[in-house]
Amino acid sequence: MTGTVVKGIGGFYFVYDGESVVMGKARGNLKRNKELIYVGDIVDFDIDENDKDGECVIHRVIERKNYLTRPPVSNLDILVVVFSLVRPDVNYPVVDKLIAGCELAGIDPVICISKSDLAGAEAVAEALKIYSPLYPSVSVNGMSGDGIEELRALISGKKVALAGPSGVGKSTITNLLHADEPGIAEAEEALLKAATGRIGKTGRGRHTTRHVEIFPLSDGTMLYDTPGFTSLDMPVIEPVAVRELFPEFRSLSSCCRYSDCMHINEPECAVKEALQQGKISNSRYESYKSMTEEVKKWQR
Repeated sequence: MTGTVVKGIGGFYFVYDGESVVMGKARGNLKRNKELIYVGDIVDFDIDENDKDGECVIHRVIERKNYLTRPPVSNLDILVVVFSLVRPDVNYPVVDKLIAGCELAGIDPVICISKSDLAGAEAVAEALKIYSPLYPSVSVNGMSGDGIEELRALISGKKVALAGPSGVGKSTITNLLHADEPGIAEAEEALLKAATGRIGKTGRGRHTTRHVEIFPLSDGTMLYDTPGFTSLDMPVIEPVAVRELFPEFRSLSSCCRYSDCMHINEPECAVKEALQQGKISNSRYESYKSMTEEVKKWQR
């Protein structure tokens, strides 16, 4: 059988087969090879007929589409990059680094501006003007729920996580997305009870820390609950590779005088010309320069 790992805790894994969730362990060969199992992994498993509780044994992890090490998740289709304009104020370099990380990992970004009621319509419109030409973008009012159905439509049927700076309302949005889902709360409680109960029997003690967990929603969306997901680890890359993480630059690079133009100090640069004409956001360009300098420091 094949299923998706929706939770892992204390050496136990919970696998969703499209209808129900079964708890189990990894087969010995996976342990011997020290193969990590991430939440989001698609796995082959069998029900252990000798186990009275009907647990499963995972014997193979199917090749991942992508993965992140912090948090340890795999096979994401979409990362919803959440930020607020006030309380806390937006930090565009942090937002753009998250988006660049998506580009690098092969994950589609969706931009979500939270707390739209506090920022005001004009400020929200200005922020949307930066990102909506590049990525699907939406604003959400966590108090009223305005915008949540638009966000739901953008992520429907996909494997999705939310990320962004602390305090921007990721948990509120997550709760809104599965607030009306039948059985979600009961399923979460049952999973946690099963996990802590079984772990308690092993003598390793009970775990109370929140872990990464996937909630299957009724529209086919697999919603990853990733507490504290504020950034993406960027691997060591060449400075020239940073250009490719900004889609508004990619379409202009062929118009630059030099094929290896870094869009910073070179003459006859199409990107800088577009910046001067207001066709490229100043905040995005500043984020690009900051990211390029950071990558250069890694090489020293």
